[in-house]
Amino acid sequence: MVFVPITSVQEAKHIFRHRNSRSTSQLCACRFALARAFVSTQDKTCFVPGRPCVLKEKSAHTGTLRRSRLQRGFCCAQVEATTVHSDSMRKTNSTSVMGNGAVGALTGRVLVPEKLDSDGVALLERAGLEVVCKYDLTEDELSAVLGDFDALIVRSGTKVTRSLLEKANATRLRVIGRAGVGVDNIDLAAASERGIVVVNAPTGNCIAAAEHTVALLLALARNIAAADATIKGDQWNRNKFVGVSLVDKTLGVCGFGRIGREVARRCRALGMRILAYDPYCAVEVTRAVGAELCSSLDELLRVSDFVTVHMPLTESTENMIDRNALSKCKDGVRILNVARGGIVDEVALLEALESGKVAGAALDVFVQEPPHKYPGSPSEKVAKHPRVVATPHLGASTVEAQLDVALEVAEAVITALRGDFAPTTVNAPSLPSEMLSTLKPVAELAKDLGKLAAAFSDRIHEVSITYAFRDAEKRNATRFLRASVLQGLLGQTSAVPINYVNADVVAERRGITWTEVLLSSIETSDAEFLRLEVNRHVYEGRVTSGMPRVTRIDNFDIDICLNGRVLAYEQIDRPGMIGLVGSILGDAGVNISFMTLGRDDKVGRALVLLGVDSEPEPSTLDAIASKIGYRPRMMFF
Repeated sequence: MVFVPITSVQEAKHIFRHRNSRSTSQLCACRFALARAFVSTQDKTCFVPGRPCVLKEKSAHTGTLRRSRLQRGFCCAQVEATTVHSDSMRKTNSTSVMGNGAVGALTGRVLVPEKLDSDGVALLERAGLEVVCKYDLTEDELSAVLGDFDALIVRSGTKVTRSLLEKANATRLRVIGRAGVGVDNIDLAAASERGIVVVNAPTGNCIAAAEHTVALLLALARNIAAADATIKGDQWNRNKFVGVSLVDKTLGVCGFGRIGREVARRCRALGMRILAYDPYCAVEVTRAVGAELCSSLDELLRVSDFVTVHMPLTESTENMIDRNALSKCKDGVRILNVARGGIVDEVALLEALESGKVAGAALDVFVQEPPHKYPGSPSEKVAKHPRVVATPHLGASTVEAQLDVALEVAEAVITALRGDFAPTTVNAPSLPSEMLSTLKPVAELAKDLGKLAAAFSDRIHEVSITYAFRDAEKRNATRFLRASVLQGLLGQTSAVPINYVNADVVAERRGITWTEVLLSSIETSDAEFLRLEVNRHVYEGRVTSGMPRVTRIDNFDIDICLNGRVLAYEQIDRPGMIGLVGSILGDAGVNISFMTLGRDDKVGRALVLLGVDSEPEPSTLDAIASKIGYRPRMMFF
């Protein structure tokens, strides 16, 4: 049993709000919010130190009474903590609790170079860690002191680069915590090479981002920002700012993860019809929040009065709302982006605003931030456009979100420093290093098969994985390989980097089910075999002489080692088809680096995979589709 102290009402509320996203060892406090023994009378709670107490959680989720015991002034939740150790992958019961109620017996130093909520700092200190807050450090100053710390917690302003880690000679550094979702300011590869665990705080700001989206939606619909400016300029132009009602309007939500679903819930309450587009979201998930799932982005754009994006910025989502996408929207559509700058093509948006195709936009993020530091840039122009409501990246800027993020990253850092696996780890291996080296090509094959399945599947519901190994010890590595498959399947559309810790959870939240089959033998002694079935499509591959090779896609037998940019398409199996496609790519200046072809003689079809040196423009893919009747799929390996 472990006593987990909670020392503020804010921390208790944070833990209860995020009870469904905690690790087993933290679920103690997730069931009920237990407040400090000497809380203020403003919270209408009174505890008598030294006596048993009862606290009723007033949330709509539960009305059950839970009992706890006060220990030296703290109200503590008593639970059984299950931890998983990296060396043996065995579950054990933890009893690492100090007699004074402090959590664990940790020793170590944590450097915080950016502002972190005081409750997060206090949580680290209660675990026995020394926390040093040094703000506004230059890279040279940071590298000079980093070698003296066991953990580093940063926000978005500090860049943890390979050169920083090399200059700092940070051999002592074991954990990097990112107080937020994105880890693009941390060199994950460099950290992994040094055995540094990187953790983040992916859930803390979801509600804040959703609320900010709704605030911008209302401001955009009713011209609030422009009207406020005229009032402050001693004007009274009521007729100039006639808005539109949200009732019975259609909101298209692109990306239906945590934030997208929270936006949908709130806008449903405003009387809006909700459409969702997410290739990896199950119909049941959208139905649960009263939304309708669209089969394509075009379907959503054609009927939406408002379009809001909630997805990570990746190669596949960059400029997703471009000139072509905007042309398919209704006249007078309104666009919102509280996700990442670059998902909406700013140049195309400016053109659509000027032409009147887009009636207005609300933007919290930009390609170049802050926009005013880039005079003449599309970011500055769109931010200053009279029909754009612009805010300076405030999606996560609430008192509650800052608290939640601080507590979440502090919990993860403490867990990682103990040697346990934090639920928000983004890069830590789960197997011994000697096994990881032999599994690497198998994991690469698993990821490649997942990427292929993602490219050929519109929505993913069911996944079946079959393994066959020549080495018996690898039979214990299926969880690691399953995570590699899921990383390939979901990685391009996930806001959180997918790894062995969170892959299953992400899949479950998207309504994906999976089965696994482990064959007892393999027909050849020099190969590892993987078979992936997704939505009744089959993908197979082998690792031979240390090289991962894809050997089958559905009924097409192939043999290819995937690398770089790959264009895949089906065609009628007849002379001249490959030359036709090659001519179109050549005219577009796209060089072909390799090619492989699989044939299905029974139906007279062929599957072609082309390696290309550059990504073809959408117009080039459209030209190919018009000639062969199939639009090629672009993949990156």
